[in-house]
Amino acid sequence: MAKQKTALPKSIPADPNQWSEQSRQTVSYLFNFIREYTDKPFNCWRCGAACVFTAEDQKYTFEVKKASIDQRRKFCAECWSESHQLKARLADFESRWADQKRALQTDQEFLGEWLELLNRWKEFEPYKQDVARINMLRRLLGLT
Repeated sequence: MAKQKTALPKSIPADPNQWSEQSRQTVSYLFNFIREYTDKPFNCWRCGAACVFTAEDQKYTFEVKKASIDQRRKFCAECWSESHQLKARLADFESRWADQKRALQTDQEFLGEWLELLNRWKEFEPYKQDVARINMLRRLLGLT
């Protein structure tokens, strides 16, 4: 029986001189620890899907977008996109609240939808909950 070949992770050269200023202050830069990017498999933290932070994505993320070299992927593309959409909706609600707080305090639909979004956020960042805001909304909705 012939052995099946397993694909080796792809790697491409790294250019640490293209990293952000912050990343050029790290031990990885100072001691030239990262000379190449290699495909890094991971499971999506939210849905569990098997994913790969490809060498090409790493090069783009660290050298073009200038993200921190210590950044690691935790979401698949679909969950990442959903988290950004949810963040944007939450920002819209916060902005509306800042501008129209008095009128919105009795808007049950607005308050309920905002609370629902905050509760959905727990799926993405369970350790970064706005407990005070959730409690305020629950109180305004008469849920406490």
